Amino acid sequence: MSRTILLLILVLFGIFVYLAAFEGMIVWPIMAPILLLLAAYYVTTSVVTRKMLEKGRGDSDFFSIRASLVSKDGTSLTPGAIAVTSNEIVFYSRQGAKGGIKPSWSCFVQEIEGYTIKKVDDWHKGIVLSLAGSESEVKIASRDIGKKEKEFRKALGWPEE
Repeated sequence: MSRTILLLILVLFGIFVYLAAFEGMIVWPIMAPILLLLAAYYVTTSVVTRKMLEKGRGDSDFFSIRASLVSKDGTSLTPGAIAVTSNEIVFYSRQGAKGGIKPSWSCFVQEIEGYTIKKVDDWHKGIVLSLAGSESEVKIASRDIGKKEKEFRKALGWPEE
């Protein structure tokens, strides 16, 4: 599906550039389908919804928030969502265009020493989890984590500050 969308974007962009070379040709209506196809590509490759998490996990008793996992070197983001229960935190990424998800990272709540809500890279705000053991910290980018910190703490089973 995503390859078809990319091919359609390329074809429409080629038509746009070809027609733009002629004077008096109206080419701007071609931009709307290109932008719609770009949005469809983003949704089919990146978005992980609550419904997808419920289906993939097999339960609905968890806190979830859309997020992106920051790589260890801080150069790339993997889009997806985190699911938080009182036992574990799992980051899920999109597996395919048909709505499958796969766990990309997980840890038990007992391994978390603490967290900080701050900028996780140059542009993105998120949460930095301090872990016991070999991995010292994990960075997860999310715009909404600051607004939903109380729900996050509650899902972890931690007392409110």
